[in-house]
Order: sequence, then structure tokens, then C-alpha cells
Amino acid sequence: MNAARARRHAGLSLLEVLLAGALASLVVVAAAVVLAGSRGAVDSAGAASDELAALDLGRDLLAGQLRRSGYRPLAGSAAPALDPTRAPLVVTLAGGADGPDALRVRYVDDTLASGPVVRDLRFDVAVDGRGLPQLYRAVAAGVRQPLVEGIAGLRVDGWVDATGAHDRAALRARSSFEPWLLLVTLSTPSGRQRRLVAPLPARPEAEVAAPP
Repeated sequence: MNAARARRHAGLSLLEVLLAGALASLVVVAAAVVLAGSRGAVDSAGAASDELAALDLGRDLLAGQLRRSGYRPLAGSAAPALDPTRAPLVVTLAGGADGPDALRVRYVDDTLASGPVVRDLRFDVAVDGRGLPQLYRAVAAGVRQPLVEGIAGLRVDGWVDATGAHDRAALRARSSFEPWLLLVTLSTPSGRQRRLVAPLPARPEAEVAAPP
């Protein structure tokens, strides 16, 4: 009895210390793996959220401009008329099947306190000097301005008119069309996409152009 009690009070053996250290190491490694996985999941979710936010912003901004394509105030107003020799909407199709394409929108802006002006805007996508994809906007023939970072693709998928829906192949076969709705897809480098169905209340006469 006295010998057993003495062993219990003598402390831990070397084997017990080694086993305890090994178990502690395993717990630390497991915790590190779980933490790294959680951090990776958070980073991935954050990146996805950023991409979706960029797509939503690009879609909303582009839709707002496309809706005004061909707009001009009522006859007799002080606003200048669009030049009839210049199409209110120009779709520039890229050589590849998926784009990137470009859109040119012209309309009369009569919302300014200083008076109405003719807007001539071009939208396309490209990589900036930092290697980041951007949705760009250019005013007429001016310098392109970055509009939304993170958008790598702009593809015109087709249009809808009084006769029904028409796809991209039909668009390539035409030089002009009169869309009621324009179908556009924006995408990110990772492949996430947002479809834009833009109503065109002015029923503009649109042109199809080859890439410059």
C-alpha cells in the first residue's frame, strides 16, 4: 500500500511526458489546419462577394445608359436633335465567339440645369496598367475612363424586337437592327456572370460594327 502511494506522488514518468507532448502537438496542428481552412473559406467568400458586387454595379450603370439610347426630347423643345447620320446605338462585335464586345450609346441628355447636351459614350473592357480588368467608359473619342474594376468580359448575346428573340449568330449576320431589348452578359476573370436585359424605350436604330 505504501509503495503504490509513493509511486502516485513521485510525478509523471518520462513516457507519460512524451505522450502528453505528442498529443499536445497533434492538437496544435489540427487547430492550425482548421484555422487555415476557415481563413481560406472567408477569403474565398469575400472574393466572390466582391466580384458579384462589381457585376451588379456594372450591370446597373450600363443598363441606365442603354435605356437612354436614342432618346431625344419632344419636338419643339430647345434640346438639340441627334445627328440622323449617326446611329444611337452601335454594337461592336469582337472577332472571337465570346467577346469582349463594345457598345456605343448616343442620346440627348436634358436633365442638366445648364441645358441639354448630346451624349456620345462608348463602353468596353480591358486590362489597366496594374493588370486588373476594368469596365471602361469613354466620352466620344476621348480618353477611356475606368468605370468598374473587376469586370473582364462584355458580350452582346442578342436582342428582342417585335418579331421575337434573336441570338448572337443572328447579330453577326446583320449590319443594323431595331432592338426593343438588348441582351448583354458581363463576366469576371473567375467566370462569374451577370445577364443584363436592357429595355430600349426609344426603339433606336442600331448598327453592328466589326472591331476596329
